Amino acid sequence: MTQKSLVIALFLLWFCPLWSQNGVEIIGGERLFSPSKNVMVIAENVIIRHNGVIIQCDSAIQKKDEGIIEGFGHIYIYQPDTFTLSGGEYLKYTEKTKTAVVTGKNVVLNDQQMTLLTTAIQYNMQDQVGFYTNGADILNDKNTLKSKRGFYNRRTNVFHFKEAVKLTSPDYTMESDTLDYYAATKTAYFYGPTKIVSEENTILCNYGWYNTQTEMAEFSKKATILSGSNTVSADSLFYDKKGGLGRGIGNLKLTDTTEHVEVYGQNGLYFQKSKETIISTLPMAVKMDEKDTMYVMADTFYFKNDSLKKILKAYYHTSLLQTEFQGRCDSLLYNFSDSSISLFYAPILWNEKNQITGDTMFIHMKNKRIQSLTVLNKAFLASEVKSGAYNQISGKNMINSFDSNKLKQVLVDGNAEIVYYIRNNETDSAEFTGVNKERCSKLLILMDSGKVSGIRHYGQPEGKIYPVRDFPDGEKYLAELNWKVNEKPVLQSFLERKKLRAVPIPKTLVKPAVKTKQKKKTKVKVKN
Repeated sequence: MTQKSLVIALFLLWFCPLWSQNGVEIIGGERLFSPSKNVMVIAENVIIRHNGVIIQCDSAIQKKDEGIIEGFGHIYIYQPDTFTLSGGEYLKYTEKTKTAVVTGKNVVLNDQQMTLLTTAIQYNMQDQVGFYTNGADILNDKNTLKSKRGFYNRRTNVFHFKEAVKLTSPDYTMESDTLDYYAATKTAYFYGPTKIVSEENTILCNYGWYNTQTEMAEFSKKATILSGSNTVSADSLFYDKKGGLGRGIGNLKLTDTTEHVEVYGQNGLYFQKSKETIISTLPMAVKMDEKDTMYVMADTFYFKNDSLKKILKAYYHTSLLQTEFQGRCDSLLYNFSDSSISLFYAPILWNEKNQITGDTMFIHMKNKRIQSLTVLNKAFLASEVKSGAYNQISGKNMINSFDSNKLKQVLVDGNAEIVYYIRNNETDSAEFTGVNKERCSKLLILMDSGKVSGIRHYGQPEGKIYPVRDFPDGEKYLAELNWKVNEKPVLQSFLERKKLRAVPIPKTLVKPAVKTKQKKKTKVKVKN
C-alpha cells in the first residue's frame, strides 16, 4: 500500500464512522479488520456509539449476525447526563435490547444519585434497569449499602436488594435478607430477619418499612426493640419520630431488667417527650423478686418514667396478687422508688385469713416485704373463725403492721369497734368460750400467728363478753361486714393475659405510600 493510500485509510477510520444495520457506529480504533463476513474486530482505543450510548474499550468484536458486541479491557460506557459504567475487563453488549453485561475486578456504575461497585452487572440502557448477582456496594451521600444481589430501575427510582443486605449510615446499621427502596415515596421496605442497630437501641423484626421523609416506621412479625435494660416486643410496632409517638399492637410485652418487671397487653402508646406509656386491652404486670412475685392487672396501665419519678398507675377493675396478700380496687398507684402501693376507691385486701376494706389504702414496703398497711375512712378487718362467725375490727382509720408479710398488730384510731371470739386456748381445734364485743375511741390489737394475743384500749371502753350460746344474732355482725373471699384473685386469671392472641391492626394507623407497580423482571444470568 502506498503512503498516500495508508493516510486515506486512517482518515476514513478515524473521521468517517462505520455503520451497522442496527445503528452501531464505530467512531474510534487504530486497527480494524474482518476475519469473516459477519465479524468485525476493532483494536486499540475503541470508541463505539449506539443510540446515544458511548462504549469505549481496548478492543472489541462485533458479531453482526448475532447483534452482539464484545469488549475487552478498560471498559467505559456512558450516556451524557445519565450514567457512566466503568472499570470492567469484559463487555457483552446486545444491540437489539441495548443491554450491557460488564464484568471485572472493580466495575463502577455511577449516576446522579448513587455509585455502585461490583464485579459483574447487567444494565439495560433502554429501560435504564440494572441488576447484579455477585455482590455490590452502593454509596449514596453518607450511606453505604451492601448486598449479594440487587435490582435497580433508574426511571422509577426503585431499588431491590436481596441476600446479606447491610445498610450503614451515620445514625444506624441495618442488616436484612431483602430490602426494597422506592425513591418516589422515600419509603424502604425490609423482609425476612432484620436487625437495625443505633446508638439508642437495637430493633429486630421480620417485616417493616421506613419513610425517610416523614420519619415514620413500622416493624412487625416478631418485632422487638432492645434499649439498655428495657425490651419491647409486639406483633407490630409503629414509630413516628417527628411526633415522638410509638405504638405497639398485638401481644405487647415490655421488660425492665433493672426493676425486674414484665408488662403485657394488646395495645400500647409511648409519648417520647413526656416519657409516658399507656397500655390498654388486657394489661398485666409482673414484678419479680427472689422472695415473692407481685402481679397486677386492670383495664388500663399508665407509666411515667423520667428523672424525677417512675410510677405505674392501674385503673378500673384493678387486681393484685402476691403469695401473702391479694387485692382488688378501682385504681392503684405503684411507686418504683420505694415500692409503695396506693389503692383507691373501695379497695379490698386479703392477707392470710384476714379481709381488709376501706375507702383508701397505702401499702408501705421494706426490704421488698410489706411493712405496714394504712386504711383511711371506713376501715374494716374481718376473719372467719367458723362458718357464719367472724372476728371483726372497724374504725375510722387503721394501721396494720406486718412482720415477714404476716399481720402483727392493728391500730384502730377513731370509733374503734371489735367483735372477737375467745377460745379456751389458741389452737385451731380449741372450743370457743365467749365473744368479746366492745367499742372505744382507739384500740391496739396484738396478733400472733393470725390470732389475737392481746388488746389495749385507749379511752374508756364500752361493751361486754358474751357466752357463745348467749351471743345475740343481732350483735354478731358489724355494719361494715361484707365477706367477699370468693372474689379473691387467683394466679390463673393473671397468667391468662400472657397468652398469645390474634389481634387485627386498626386501619386508622399510619401506612406507607402505595408502592409503584413494576414491570415483571426477566432473570438473566450474568457472565463472570
